[in-house]
Amino acid sequence: MKKILLIITLFCMSILPVYAEVETVDRNTLENYGVNKKWNITDHNKSNVMNTPKVDASLKIYDFSEVLTEEEVQTLKEKINSFIEKTNMDMVIVIPKFSYSSDQQNEDYAADFYDYNDFGLDFEKYSGVLFLRNTYDDDPYFNIYTFGEAQLYFDYDRLEETLDDVYDDIKSGNYLDGFSMFIDNMERYYSLGFPKGKEKYYIDENGIVKIPYTIPWILSIAISTIVTMIIVGIFISKNKMVKKATTASEYLKKDSVNITNKKDIFITSHTTSYTTSSSSGSGGGGSSFGSSGGGHSSGGGRHG
Repeated sequence: MKKILLIITLFCMSILPVYAEVETVDRNTLENYGVNKKWNITDHNKSNVMNTPKVDASLKIYDFSEVLTEEEVQTLKEKINSFIEKTNMDMVIVIPKFSYSSDQQNEDYAADFYDYNDFGLDFEKYSGVLFLRNTYDDDPYFNIYTFGEAQLYFDYDRLEETLDDVYDDIKSGNYLDGFSMFIDNMERYYSLGFPKGKEKYYIDENGIVKIPYTIPWILSIAISTIVTMIIVGIFISKNKMVKKATTASEYLKKDSVNITNKKDIFITSHTTSYTTSSSSGSGGGGSSFGSSGGGHSSGGGRHG
């Protein structure tokens, strides 16, 4: 009887999915609390550092909620490694489960997780992409966060499109397909280069998106108008000796035209109408600051 029960138990274990467990390290045992980037640890951000799980940055997928099988993790990691090789940017998927009262808490978690671990350490300006999926039962949430040069390739509009694309899969728990689509989209957008209008943007040493200084269009119009008025004024001043005509008859040769009948005729009317459109999007290219002092950008986030 015991042998039969053992066989049944082993069989059940063989068909049940095996979930990958995430191992963390006690930061108190590590030099500089395990922060190997240039960020300074101060009284202001030390609590953020200590509350951030210290993980092996080579794993790339951190399923604290245990929603992915080991096989799924391996499949996704192969795709992530391919993305990293093609783009020279890091990629991370983290799946925590914690309560929150504002979306900002999710952003703070994502930024700290990336900044205080070794993600992007081997790339220019710590460049990389992080997908956060908070499986909090009362209000699940997910968003994409970009760091370093990744902020230039994956702007707000591209992140929003990706969040829309993966929404149904992520919400329904079909994580393998959802995360696969996320990786595919990031790779495709990278191959397209910088979004239109963002070609001259750059990232400073703290990972902040910078926009080259240009004269505002209103100022440009004002300057052009003033210059035009000055030029017109100069020409007018040079022609003060010319007597200005006050009536149309002064332009006619006397007795050359004989008007015998006058009539007002209405020919036609024309009305031009137009509508204006406004974008509801936000976050058009600027960076937010993490507790480390480094910059990052993100999409609008999704609940569900």
